[in-house]
Amino acid sequence: MSEVLSAAHRRARAVGWALCGGGPVLVALLMVSGAVPAGRNLPEGPFLQVGHAFTGLVFLSAAWVLWRRGTVLKDFGQLPPARQSGVLLRESLLYAALFELSSMYGLVYWALTGRHAAGHAWGFVLCTPFLFLAFFPPLRRWREGAVS
Repeated sequence: MSEVLSAAHRRARAVGWALCGGGPVLVALLMVSGAVPAGRNLPEGPFLQVGHAFTGLVFLSAAWVLWRRGTVLKDFGQLPPARQSGVLLRESLLYAALFELSSMYGLVYWALTGRHAAGHAWGFVLCTPFLFLAFFPPLRRWREGAVS
């Protein structure tokens, strides 16, 4: 059972890093190359509100993942061992997909405000791998949950 869980964790981590590491690289290439042109709007009024909304959504997704992770890990041991690796994969991909949204917010904010708020746009893009690194449960946590 431990080897099956280890293999599922390795797969989930690899796919999560592909999404949360590769996605921001792709978004950065789109921004730097000019494939997505820099917006010309000042980060004021409605554009500032969009930035605040995106920031709130990033924090909300991190809080939701933290809550969900605790709930899933708490009940993980009550699952049949045959289902545990599937749950591990599903949850990890869900977390990675939610974190990848941060890069998309950065790309949209870049398209709206461009160089006027480049730091904020790049901040959204760079949040993605850091969120995955911070909130992806290590194998130890999954194993602890499996025996509880």
